[in-house]
Amino acid sequence: MIIPPALKGLPERMLLTDRDRLERYEIPERGERGYTDYALLPNSEQDVCKILSIASQNNLRLVISAGRTGLVEAQRPEGEGVLSLEHLQAPVAFCLADGRRFEFPSDCDNAGGALYEWWESQGRPSVEGATLEVEAGIAIDAVNKVVEQVGLVWPLEMGSSSMATIGACIANASAGANAICYGTAAHLCDRAWGFWADGTAAGPFKGPVWESPDPDCLAIDSTRIDPTLGLIGSQGLFGVITRANLRLYPQPQYREAALLPMTDMDSVERLLRKARETFGGNIEEFEFIGRSAVDLVLNYLGDSVQLPIPQDRLRNWAVLIQVKDDMGRDDLAERLYNFLVYAGIADEDMGYAPLPALKRIRHSITEASNAAVRVRGGGRISFDTAVPVVRFGAYLDSLGARLKERWPEVDLIAFGHAGVGGAHLHLLGSREQPVADHRAELIDLVFNVTREFHGTFSAEHGVGAKWGHEFLLRAPAQEIERLRQEKRRRDPVAILNPRSFGFSEKPG
Repeated sequence: MIIPPALKGLPERMLLTDRDRLERYEIPERGERGYTDYALLPNSEQDVCKILSIASQNNLRLVISAGRTGLVEAQRPEGEGVLSLEHLQAPVAFCLADGRRFEFPSDCDNAGGALYEWWESQGRPSVEGATLEVEAGIAIDAVNKVVEQVGLVWPLEMGSSSMATIGACIANASAGANAICYGTAAHLCDRAWGFWADGTAAGPFKGPVWESPDPDCLAIDSTRIDPTLGLIGSQGLFGVITRANLRLYPQPQYREAALLPMTDMDSVERLLRKARETFGGNIEEFEFIGRSAVDLVLNYLGDSVQLPIPQDRLRNWAVLIQVKDDMGRDDLAERLYNFLVYAGIADEDMGYAPLPALKRIRHSITEASNAAVRVRGGGRISFDTAVPVVRFGAYLDSLGARLKERWPEVDLIAFGHAGVGGAHLHLLGSREQPVADHRAELIDLVFNVTREFHGTFSAEHGVGAKWGHEFLLRAPAQEIERLRQEKRRRDPVAILNPRSFGFSEKPG
């Protein structure tokens, strides 16, 4: 084990070298195991500044580790040190639109209760337009546990919300199931602060306000970093977010959802258009699930899950639609039913169930895929792509047909965010046809088809180390050079996430 001399002066609380305790930083959610000799655990923003300054001055490479739920291997060390913000988990302040501010005590055991008592003492004022300032290492679920006390929510919904951290989601511009309504984590960030890689203070940076894009345009694309947003959406290339002010939304007074079998993706697109006409901005989710993904979940969960529709009514695709009402009208269930009738959905295909039951089906797909990989023994390649909504159905049809023609033994598991054109794709091999045998060809096929439909090979999970080489091959030369220049300006000795975006490779 080699500890750089420049780090030996750090307090013991900030420098972790115990081999057994380091293991958790070496094992990502998915992908190969990594290796590190040390992890750096700052307890404050000042600690982060100090660590980055030392690392920059001594040319020490670091990868940034948060909830370790990322899928593009940016957090997996390959000999670099690990910088983890897991100790920066506190809510800082709650601010009303009129400027009244509640600062959370540093020793507060019940932040939600303390906020509620303050709100009560203020006469229960309107919370519309309120924001919550937090440290970057706090998880999404922890944030919502605080603000639910005053009827608010930070509405980024993903299966890993108990671990996914605010700073990482904002840095990655993560989307999630309800991006159709609220946008990405970048759009849910009012302001963000942090440090450039050399330890210089950075921010505040203001996140954009969500506006649903034209259906012919990409809604999510993590291959394009907007330099005007600073650290927001920068994927840890230039610096580290340490604190953020979050845009909050009222908890909907009513929510209704249904799982609907669909014959083809054209039907899915038509349903989305009609839903927009009827519910407008009150569509919280419009998720698609391929039949093979549904089958995986049913096989994995067995009798512990029950579909809200008869199994013989399943078709090639399913849609999970969720709508909300903020105005206090108690007829949302009736309005959703009337809409489905208008859209031509038969009564026996209206899969109503409590939200947790429907969400369990959607959020169990990856677990079910993991289990299938273990049973089949042929490996998996996972993708996160997006195309404009108007091309989404044709894209999935074309991709599925080409895969089946070329590799009939490889199963395509497709699911994701139909409302913004985002697809999570798992290619599952078998012992007879492992995906590793054709990895490069399979990647080329998926990426080439995505490009044909004016899409992106990296929608919301980032480029990271996993797709760094592909980024250099496929991104416009001017875009690559622009990012390289910004990297040199903000991280002159390339200490942060050095393998992300392929920047450890030599130009040309």
